[in-house]
Amino acid sequence: MRRNKWSLALAAGVAASLLTACGGDSEAADVETNEAGELVVDGEVIADKELYAAAKDEGSFMLYTGGGEESERALLDQFEKDTGIEGEMLRLVPNKLTERILSEQAVDKLGADAIRISDAQMVKAVADSGAFDTHELLDTSCAPADAVQQDGAYVRVWERVYAIGYNNQLVDEGDAPAAWEDLVDPAWKGKAGIVQVGAGGSTASLTRFQISQFGEEHLRSFAALEPRIFDSASTAIDAAARGEIEVAPMTVGNAAGAIAEGAPITLVFPEEGMPSYEFFMGVAAGADHEAAARVFLNWTLSQRGQEATAQQGDYPACEGVEAPSIGDIELPSREEANLVRYEQADALKNTAPDAELWQDIFSYTAPEE
Repeated sequence: MRRNKWSLALAAGVAASLLTACGGDSEAADVETNEAGELVVDGEVIADKELYAAAKDEGSFMLYTGGGEESERALLDQFEKDTGIEGEMLRLVPNKLTERILSEQAVDKLGADAIRISDAQMVKAVADSGAFDTHELLDTSCAPADAVQQDGAYVRVWERVYAIGYNNQLVDEGDAPAAWEDLVDPAWKGKAGIVQVGAGGSTASLTRFQISQFGEEHLRSFAALEPRIFDSASTAIDAAARGEIEVAPMTVGNAAGAIAEGAPITLVFPEEGMPSYEFFMGVAAGADHEAAARVFLNWTLSQRGQEATAQQGDYPACEGVEAPSIGDIELPSREEANLVRYEQADALKNTAPDAELWQDIFSYTAPEE
């Protein structure tokens, strides 16, 4: 099996303090305002005087997110240092998060001030339910124009990618998979894992990538390995860290947090490409802390927020930001990584039939609630 230069670099340096990568020490930085009373971060206006004053009065906000717990906490901590506004979060896997949002919205008891979720169908369902309020980004935002979705209901904030992960205490580097086809080697029978297809945008993007790049037979070959099937990325990564499985496709943003905390996992970035999927964010309709949520969304799409995103191993929506990094290690650039983005239009078309095919191939039935 081929060695991969990116896996060597990441394994060597990722343990260097992921959770402090975007913010330095734990002491709050001085919040900057200009003469007009506008909130300024790294020279960029994040909120006008009225919005920032209202956000300070609110003091905090609640984020509902389907992102990784460690990376989201790092971003919220950096936001608080930059603005003085505290962020709390409720974190669930995207499918469970969507169910909760739709249930709360149906009885007019939505507890979120801001919502971040990955799956294209799920975010559309949330928008169609009326759970998003429209938001107009500042002109100084570095986000591209196509980041805005459904007339401003929500915006694309970053891309998360899949790599191959393995337990480096159980698998020698020379035996580790370096390409996606290596992952279906019979040597991994009973030793592999995968997250079930309905968990969210991540698994939908991986399934579409596998089918489009390698054909249905790739899925059938992987299913023949009798992999352990997980309900979320975090549980799959935890199982790999404990040695319950040896290899699995892993989302970089989730795995990096585990590695930083000492998990014996090495990530490999196959040269033939990596599937990526979009994360979306919006302000919740009827939010109790609406101003703080709007400041957070502005910050997320600012240069500072996008750089903080990249330091959690995700590819920012703002293409002017440098390649993602984890600690002192830079991930491959978009061009080197050969990202295969699962765009929203494709997701709305393919997610349902892909899921049906995946469930048939893996003989998988979602557990009853």
